[in-house]
Parts: sequence; C-alpha cells; structure tokens
Amino acid sequence: MKLKHFFPLIMIACAFALINEAHVEAAEVDGPKRPFVCADFAKGEVNVVGADGVIKQTFKAQNPNDVWALPDGGGVLFAWRRGVKLYDKDGKLAFEWTSPDEKDEIHTCQPLADGNILIAQNGPSRLIEVNRDGKIVKEVAVKSTRDDLHMRFRMCRKLPGGNYLCMISCDNEIREIDPEGKTVRTIKDLPGVEMAKPHAVIRLANGNTLFSTGAGCMAVEVDKNDNIVWKLDRTDLPGIEMGFMTGLTRLPNGNTVICFYQGSHHVIEVTPQKELVWKWRLPTQESLVSIQLLDQDGDASKGEIFK
Repeated sequence: MKLKHFFPLIMIACAFALINEAHVEAAEVDGPKRPFVCADFAKGEVNVVGADGVIKQTFKAQNPNDVWALPDGGGVLFAWRRGVKLYDKDGKLAFEWTSPDEKDEIHTCQPLADGNILIAQNGPSRLIEVNRDGKIVKEVAVKSTRDDLHMRFRMCRKLPGGNYLCMISCDNEIREIDPEGKTVRTIKDLPGVEMAKPHAVIRLANGNTLFSTGAGCMAVEVDKNDNIVWKLDRTDLPGIEMGFMTGLTRLPNGNTVICFYQGSHHVIEVTPQKELVWKWRLPTQESLVSIQLLDQDGDASKGEIFK
C-alpha cells in the first residue's frame, strides 16, 4: 500500500478510537461515583462509604432507617428501631434518645437548625422534637386512618416555614400539617402513580414535592397543584430491576439519587432526562433505605440538603 493511501486510514482509525473513548467515558458507571452514608435496614448497619466503594465506618443498630451527615464533621445521625443515635466524627456515641414504649417504631429523624431533632413515633402516632438533653420540647399528634404500628410513618420532614410533611405509609398518602397538627394538604390517588407503602418525601427548593412510592417502584415529583412534573419508573431504566424504592436525594445539578430495599442495585443516580449516571450494589449489604451524599455543599440541619 502506498504511503499516501495509508495516512487517511490512520486518521479514520484515530477518529474511531476517540469516538470509542468518549463513549466509554460517558457510559454508566457500575460503582459509586460519590462518597455517601447509607442505612441498611435488614442487616442493621449504617455505613460511611468512600467514592472508591470501600466502607470507612460502620455503626450497628436494629433496623436503622433515616440517616444524616451533619455539617463540619458533626457526625452521623440516624433513626433506629426504638430511637435515634448520633455518633461523632471519631465514631463515639454523642447523643441517644430511646422511646420508653417497647412496642414503638422509629423510622424518621431530622436534624433541625435550632439543634433539636425531629422524630416520628409510630406507636403514639405523633411527631416530637427532642433537644440535645433528651427532653421533648414539642409534640404534634398525627393520626393515621389505618392503625398500623409498623407502617404508620416512614420519612417525615419539618419544613422551613414550620409545617411538617408526613409520609403516612400505611394510608398510602403524604400529609402536610401545620405546627398545631391541622392538615393543610394531602397528596394521594394521583393518576398513573402507584402508592404502595410509600417511603420518602422531600419538599424541594422550587416548592415541588419529590417522593418514592415504595412497592410502587416510582420516584415522582409534583408541583403545588399536584401536577406530575417528573416521574421515574421501571420502564425508564430497562437495565435496572427496580425493587422496593426507598430513600431519595435531589442534587443541586438536578440529578436524583435513589436507593432500593430490593432489586438489582442498591443505589442509582439519574439525570432529569432519566439517563443513568452510576449504579451500584454493595457487595456486603442487603437493603438500603436511606442515603446522603457526602460531597455536597450545604447544611442538612438548615434544609440545604434535599433528602
């Protein structure tokens, strides 16, 4: 072959190589891209995981659920079967509150800006705010239609204006109540949305509400009029077997991180266009129910982390 004919072939080969390399770089990652803290309900562990997928810290507790990383090395706060625990950055227990009711179940905790902690008690069917001395400083009764101790509440949130978002899982509804407990909004029975033991609910900065539908395997975002503005379900990611959908996090770039109690993967991140960014199944874990990424700016106690 003459040299003048050989150079075009080299250029074509190089072009294909660049295209292929770009395709590989843009492809979904089967492994974590970010460090995070997560709760494994069935295994009874809260784990701090590095971006390399290696578990850095583990805290043992019965049925942990809602988990938070506090700002400036403030430690890890999480709900467990009978209460809440806070471990400092060195892994030492810094705070603990335990329900006096042995039949109680706790699935919600939230660090608040005043230093108090929001807790949802499934047994007494109420929200409480507890200070760092362990004293209950506020109580709001929230009655469910069904009397279901285990499934009454999943993740509940106090909003910056003082209202509360309650995921009343046993009733398959989200209820927003004011500080006195009066219902001001109910989200349920949305067209095309299967609420089946729903799990997480978040009020976003734009005023929309993002939630996971549990066994319905959907992530749904609605506006203030309950119009669906975004939804992710099994059909959107055919390479992912979606099981029971649990914790959610909405990132500043608009992506959504989702974890699963069951399915082919424990964690996924998707873009607003429903493109898969990364996916992962922790080798030693069983059932993830809550997650917070650790490389985000913002103070979780001031509502700057949307989870």
